[in-house]
Amino acid sequence: MWKPILLILLMIFIGVVGFHIIEGWPFLDCLYMTIITIFTVGFKEVKNLSPQGRIFTIFIILGGVGTAIFAFTKLGEILYEGGINRFLRRRKMEKKLKSLKNHYIICGHGRMGKTVRERLEEEKLPFVVVDNNEKKLTELKQTYRCLYIEGDATQEEVLNKAGIKKAKGLAALLPTDADNLYLVLTVKLINPSLFVLSKAMDEEAERKILQIGANKVVSPYKLSGLKIAQGLIRPTLVDFMDLIIRRKELSLYMEEFTVKKDSDIVNRNLTECDIRRTANVIVVAMKKPGEDIIFNPSPDIKVETGDTLLVLGDKEAIDHFEKSYLGGIS
Repeated sequence: MWKPILLILLMIFIGVVGFHIIEGWPFLDCLYMTIITIFTVGFKEVKNLSPQGRIFTIFIILGGVGTAIFAFTKLGEILYEGGINRFLRRRKMEKKLKSLKNHYIICGHGRMGKTVRERLEEEKLPFVVVDNNEKKLTELKQTYRCLYIEGDATQEEVLNKAGIKKAKGLAALLPTDADNLYLVLTVKLINPSLFVLSKAMDEEAERKILQIGANKVVSPYKLSGLKIAQGLIRPTLVDFMDLIIRRKELSLYMEEFTVKKDSDIVNRNLTECDIRRTANVIVVAMKKPGEDIIFNPSPDIKVETGDTLLVLGDKEAIDHFEKSYLGGIS
C-alpha cells in the first residue's frame, strides 16, 4: 500500500528541488507549482518560467501525471481488495451460511479434514469448514471458494455461525484429542440430536469421546493398521472396497438410507418388496434401531420404520430405488 504513496512523494520532492534550483523560488511556491503540475489542476504558474523551467515542467508533467495515475489506480485496487471487496465477500458468505440446512460441518482443515472436504465436494453435498489456522484456510480461500469460517470450532458462537442447529452432521477433526473432546461436548449441549463423528488418537480418548455423546469415533492409526493387515491377507477385497469408497474408477455405489413411515416398503419383507428385480439394487445389510448390523439379511425379514438399509448398485439404480421406494428418506 505504501509504494504508490512513496512514488507520489518522490515526484513531489523532485519537483520542489528542481524548481528551487532552476527558478530560485521559495519552498511554498515550488511545492504549489509541483502539485498543480502533477495533478493537472490547470491553475496559472506562480511566476513566469524560464526556458529551463519550462523544459523541467514538461518532464514533471510527463513523469508526474503518469506516476499519479499509476499510484491512484494501485491505491484503488488495494482499497477495493482490502476493504470493499472483502466486505462484499463476507456479506455474501454470511448470507449463504444463514441459508444452509441439512449440511455438514468440518471442524479442522488438516489432512483428514481436507480429505473429507474433497469427498463432500465430489458428492455435491453442502458443507462448511471451520478452522482457526489462517495458513490452512489460504488454499481454501484462493482455490476452492467453498464456505468457511475462520474461528475456534470449540466456541459456541462459531458453531452457531456454522448453522449447527440446522446441520445434518459434524466431523470433529481438530489437532488434539482434548480439543475434540471439548468440541463434542459443546456440540451435544447445543444440538443433542446432531450426528457427530470424531477423530481420536488413543483408546482412552476414544472411550471418553463416546461417553460424552459422539455417535462414532475414528482412530486413524487403528484404521490404517487394519487396512494394511487386510491388504496383506485379502488384497483383492481391499481393492474392491477402495473402488466403492472412491467411486471414481467404478460405476458401483454403496449408499445407506433410513426408512421413513411413508416409505412404500414399510411393514413388508424383502421378498415382498422384490427390490433386487424391480430396482436392480442389492440390500447388503440392514440395521434396526438399537441393534447390531445384519449383513446379507434374510428375504423374510420385515422392513420397519427407522431401519437403515445399506444398498449396492449403480447410481441410476440407487436413484430409482430412492425415488420409488423411499419417498420419505432422511
